[in-house]
Amino acid sequence: MATLVLDNGAYTAKIGYSQEKVSVIPNCQFRSKTSRLKTFTANQLDEIKDPSGLFYILPFQKGYLVNWDVQRKVWDHLFGKEMFKVEFADTSVIITEPYFNFTSIQESMNEILFEEYQFQSALRTNAGFLAAHHYFHTKPSELCCLVVDSGFSFTHIVPYCRSKKMKEGIRSCARSVPAHLPVSVLLPANPICYSWEGGKLLAHNPDYDEMVVTREDYEENGHCICEEKFDI
Repeated sequence: MATLVLDNGAYTAKIGYSQEKVSVIPNCQFRSKTSRLKTFTANQLDEIKDPSGLFYILPFQKGYLVNWDVQRKVWDHLFGKEMFKVEFADTSVIITEPYFNFTSIQESMNEILFEEYQFQSALRTNAGFLAAHHYFHTKPSELCCLVVDSGFSFTHIVPYCRSKKMKEGIRSCARSVPAHLPVSVLLPANPICYSWEGGKLLAHNPDYDEMVVTREDYEENGHCICEEKFDI
């Protein structure tokens, strides 16, 4: 079974199968200011000779996914024949969402992934968790880390200990680290795709099957099984 990793950011979608390389694609639609009948989606921006005459239609507002019509069209394009040709019945998806996401948005995502697209299984998580997994995978002797997740709408500083997120320590804006604490700062070579690379590693983790919710689980138990398994 294939695993598709989708770091679904408010500005770009980082997407690719766990056996392949990542693609970084605009997570939005575009329309021309002069001719509004034509709509371009995601990487169709490459077809436009003069992008200065466009306005953007974003699925995210203030860091949260609120325009599902636009997001569906972007995903339809990414999952379709022109891009990743997803065979949903035989594909597991790892997809990111913001910290402290609203319950209504989480439930809408469950419904779209399982009921509309009918993925075989899904894992909803935060980009910071995937970044921490990447870090601990490459530095197995480390016990703790702070992930500074600076995205299009938010900056979160999130402590992880033994790969577990410490929710009580999450800060949603830049805070100075106390001077008496020794801190080693790691800037990844490709920070935009660092979380996606963590998802790629996670897909090959021996415990991955225990972390996902299958479509069968969802059909039997509904949203509650996702609340139990996904630490958002």
